[in-house]
Amino acid sequence: MYCRVIVEDVRLQPVNVAMRQFRFLNHTGDLAMEIYGENLKDLFENAGMALFSVMTDRSRIRKRVERSIDLRYGDRETLMVDWLGELLYLHDVEGLLFKRFDVVSIEQGCFKALAWGEPFQSDRHVIRTGVKAVTFHQLGIQEDGGTWRARVILDL
Repeated sequence: MYCRVIVEDVRLQPVNVAMRQFRFLNHTGDLAMEIYGENLKDLFENAGMALFSVMTDRSRIRKRVERSIDLRYGDRETLMVDWLGELLYLHDVEGLLFKRFDVVSIEQGCFKALAWGEPFQSDRHVIRTGVKAVTFHQLGIQEDGGTWRARVILDL
């Protein structure tokens, strides 16, 4: 695996959100991501950035294509899997890599976001790690003292 993996205790630890947006954790056969945000909007935007940081060097992606993503949800955890799953679907089917995300709204069971990126180009982009799926295993989202944290495990 070419992404940087930080081996740490898998329990959620207090963190200063201003210091990081996400980190990768060791997980047998898969990759666990711990994602942070000052609010739910930031949390979901940072989750999108974490997903594509696993797959490629996001600094090489240009914002040439915009996609609007609208989802309905019952709970935040299912929404996280659906959100990342939709981004992964757009990557798998349309060959898109995303650099930037803007969650427009998360309210009353409706989620709307915009994602900017470009199609994969073999001369500009390198796929570091292929992601097969976003899982529900050990999935969690919680708010603690004004900091939102999520744990998401990717099947590689």
